[in-house]
Amino acid sequence: MHSTELSKQHWLLILTLSLLTFVLGTSEFVIVGILTDISSSLNMTNAKTGTLVSAFAITFAIATPLVMSVTSHLPKRKWMLFLIASFIILNALCVISTSYIMLLTLRIMTAIVTGVLISLAMIVASETIPIKKRGLAISFVFGGFTLANVVGVPIGIVIAEDYGWNATFMLTTFLGGLAFLASFFVLPHKLSQVRSSIRDQFSLLTKPRILMAFFIPALGFGA
Repeated sequence: MHSTELSKQHWLLILTLSLLTFVLGTSEFVIVGILTDISSSLNMTNAKTGTLVSAFAITFAIATPLVMSVTSHLPKRKWMLFLIASFIILNALCVISTSYIMLLTLRIMTAIVTGVLISLAMIVASETIPIKKRGLAISFVFGGFTLANVVGVPIGIVIAEDYGWNATFMLTTFLGGLAFLASFFVLPHKLSQVRSSIRDQFSLLTKPRILMAFFIPALGFGA
């Protein structure tokens, strides 16, 4: 009989995954608040700079299920640490980015990493926490992503106003480093290896409950 109480290790894992989604959310959403700073710095129109947001969102939506399917056989812990390290490098390169094309490319790559990491964080939370507490765990993990809008983004915008938009990516790089260290020490070594396919991903769209769960947040965020 499995215990339904959350141990100290469970809470450490939940908080680590929440920190990770907070960092990812801050990196994703903060770009909206510093678009004018970027456009002024790179001598572009606000409209063209706005494509950095669109490109990230489109890549995130399309690439996440595809990459998750292709990489489902990889060891989750090593794969997550690799992706977090990639996130750190990509954000560090954004700090020294001097052109629209370079920044666009880096944001597209960051979108792929972000989407896969968020999905993996949810999977790890659901499979390592006692069944009766999984809802709580997943709400905490997703809460980190939401908290990024309330705390991370405003801090990033203030930093951009005082020190330039490049400094905002220094912040996300630093936060990524914290997430990497926490994940290195807390992520379990033995995680399930369940293969999935593109067909499995799209078969979910035939289920009314899944579609409802999909469209509620999609329409909400869209609005």
